[in-house]
Parts: sequence; structure tokens; C-alpha cells
Amino acid sequence: MSSQLTVERTFKLTGRPWLLVTGRLDGEPLNIGDQLTIADPGQPPVGGVVRSIELHSAPGTTTIAVDLELDDRIRPGTVVSRAE
Repeated sequence: MSSQLTVERTFKLTGRPWLLVTGRLDGEPLNIGDQLTIADPGQPPVGGVVRSIELHSAPGTTTIAVDLELDDRIRPGTVVSRAE
């Protein structure tokens, strides 16, 4: 089974060097260091790496941290999945 996170929101926190991406995670859990494929309609897919993970109280809601350089490629509706 694969892992797929559908992005609900993104945000940055002062003092943290990452883009935080929150969404609904379906499939297997993601792990720090996992290689990602970021797919946004109308744009070619790009790669990324899970830098940190936070789990929240709502079942299936997960926040992952990715490099800030992906800020312009990830928005609500973007699909982030573990690279195969």
C-alpha cells in the first residue's frame, strides 16, 4: 500500500527552516527521510523529502515538514505521496 497526503493547508513558523504541510493521510504512515513526489495539476511533478512529522488529534490528519523551496509548488489540493 502507498502513502498519499492531500494538502489542506500550508504554513511557516518563525525559526523553523521548513514549509509545514497539513492534510489527510491515506495509506501507510510516512517516515522522516522518505522521498516524496509532489503532484499539482498543470505542473510537472517534483521531488521532496520528509524533514519532520507531526500527528494531530483528528484521525488521519498529519503535518509534514518539507524544504522551504517547495513553497510555490504545494497548496491546498496538491497531492504529496511517497516516491515509488
